[in-house]
Amino acid sequence: MPISRLPKNVRRQLRRFGPSMGRRPAVDILRGAVGAGVAILVVTFIVATLPHSRQAGIYLVSSFASMAVLLFVLPNSPLAQPWSAMMGMMISAVVPVAVLMVTPPPYADGLAVGGSIAAMMAARALHPPAAGIALLVILEHEAGRRLGFDFAIFPIAVMTVLMIGFAMVWNRLFGISYPTRPLAYSPAHVGRARGPARSLSQRDLSNLLVEFNQSANMDPADLARLMAVAEHRAAESLLADTHVRDLMTQNPVTVSPEAPLSEIVRKMTALNVHTLPVVDNSGYYLGVVDQHDALEELFKEFDILRRPLRFRAAPPEAEVRAIFHTDIETVEGDTPVGQLLERLARREARVVPVTESGRLVGILTRTDIIALLLEHSPAAHSEAELEEEGDEDEEDAPKKREDASSGTRATKRPGEAPASKGKTDPEDAELAAELHQSAARRPPVHEDTQHDTAQSRAESPK
Repeated sequence: MPISRLPKNVRRQLRRFGPSMGRRPAVDILRGAVGAGVAILVVTFIVATLPHSRQAGIYLVSSFASMAVLLFVLPNSPLAQPWSAMMGMMISAVVPVAVLMVTPPPYADGLAVGGSIAAMMAARALHPPAAGIALLVILEHEAGRRLGFDFAIFPIAVMTVLMIGFAMVWNRLFGISYPTRPLAYSPAHVGRARGPARSLSQRDLSNLLVEFNQSANMDPADLARLMAVAEHRAAESLLADTHVRDLMTQNPVTVSPEAPLSEIVRKMTALNVHTLPVVDNSGYYLGVVDQHDALEELFKEFDILRRPLRFRAAPPEAEVRAIFHTDIETVEGDTPVGQLLERLARREARVVPVTESGRLVGILTRTDIIALLLEHSPAAHSEAELEEEGDEDEEDAPKKREDASSGTRATKRPGEAPASKGKTDPEDAELAAELHQSAARRPPVHEDTQHDTAQSRAESPK
């Protein structure tokens, strides 16, 4: 029976017994295997060349092979760092000697291993291969060979130093930093930090690893780099898979080229926006009028009216055709949102008009992109939802992406703001009706999302 036909819960449980490590490139496999083999060969050669090495208590132990796996295959692991390797091996050689002074075998076996692990963890020098040293000392004692505290220095410490030194040289040949570099953090760097991950201090990251019981598997510096890259790639993937038509404000409120300056100000105030698209009577896009230009023209008229000696009549009210911009490039609805980030990052780029066959069909603003990122941020999902998404089957992923895309479209918001109470002007009533019709053409959204999006739009300029 194919695994794909099994119930989802059964497939999820079976996946827990499968490999959890990612596939390593061939060069990484050869680098780790050859490095570990050469290191053991070097140490073996040194021991073999020493005269009467066995009689002098100089011999190899199996823990060196396990240590080689960490030093050459997992050099970024905290378990493989020089402090963990050196202190872990020495502690595990000293503790069993002390245990044998008060407890004979076979009771000393478990006490020696458990005591070594506790001492290594207390010294923040956990090194799994070192636990084998503790058991070796007990076994040698049972075989009639008693090892003293000098065993921790020679050969354990000496051989460990040789392997660590060779690991530093070997990993550097392949561009791997060993020992790992600490996270460079200072208050001066916070302003230049990119992404929330880079603004966390090393203590914050260390506490995070301890909270999730991962402090022995990952270094805080690697966690910061991993989080920063994950944030960047997640944003890239989200923005690359989202098209402008999925996020834009459809059927936005517009103005005609003949609209007077007072109408521009009134609409911008009612909508709480800084730009308005300009279209002709047939709906073809002509340009964009900006709040800055409207205010500048308004100040000019006020300045003329305030002149004490004015022999001519006041100039006619300016129209949109005199102040709107025609150099704002338009985009099609199938354009990925990620292609517009650099454009919207410029201060003067407040809005991106979206057209089809020359007709205006919507507008995209920075607020729309911010709302999209906030909607897909971890804070917008509960921990249970994130865990369920992590256990999702691969065959269910396309459907999940389709549902997410539908959810994105469901949060498209028109650019309206609530109309002020107490206004009975017919023009304002007509504008309110136009906004209501524009909102009615949009799909409904959840009440919380509606509130958050409206608040985001009110606080962010368009």
